[in-house]
Amino acid sequence: MRSIAALVRLFRIRFRIHYTWLFAIILIPVAVITQFSATYPLWQRAVLGVFASFLFFVAITLRELVINFIAVRRGVKVDNVTLFVFGGLSQADKETTSPSVELLLAVSGQLFNVMVAGVFSVIYFVLKDTEHIMVQVLMQWLAFIWFMLAILHFVPGLPLDGGRVLRAVLWRLHIGYEKATRIAGWTGWAIGLATTAGAIVLLVMTRELFAGILLVVTGILLQNAATYSRRRGQESLVSDVQMPGS
Repeated sequence: MRSIAALVRLFRIRFRIHYTWLFAIILIPVAVITQFSATYPLWQRAVLGVFASFLFFVAITLRELVINFIAVRRGVKVDNVTLFVFGGLSQADKETTSPSVELLLAVSGQLFNVMVAGVFSVIYFVLKDTEHIMVQVLMQWLAFIWFMLAILHFVPGLPLDGGRVLRAVLWRLHIGYEKATRIAGWTGWAIGLATTAGAIVLLVMTRELFAGILLVVTGILLQNAATYSRRRGQESLVSDVQMPGS
């Protein structure tokens, strides 16, 4: 469950790309190629799909840069950030953060999601009656993806924004940062499992191949990301226990 590459170092924070991006690099172009009008050549649809993946990655990266810039400005010491296909997981020093900061960062992430979806939607409507059909469809796709992403982030499981809210609430109830992280992580894992199971039922019952595969992948990625989040919380706890004897 490790990150596959270091991305950049900014504000003394190391950004890494998680392997879940491999699925996005494949799935987004395939979705564009299969769902876009076949009247356009395959190579054009492939280029459009690759460009859609690139823009999606850039937007996710900007999202995490904004969130962690806010965190640093609030005095939080963030060691590293792992970029998942639907967001990021920050490895922060719990002594410099608090439930209120966690809640602020979760709200900031959701506002960014809505803003990006709105920007793509505005560009789409501006180009709707023009000859730039390829760009128009690209913006429509990206707006749809980001609206779906915003809805997904309401799920109360790490590393989604809803999971950060759940962790903040549990932390505020004096459950403790590490235990709250584990609970939010297990919740995300359970919801991911339920999503995967529901998607399989959808595939069998309706034969909706594209929607079913998309939901299966989403559920699996959420399970993996939630497991990663929970283990990072456990690693933090082990590190704290070992520190006095170091």
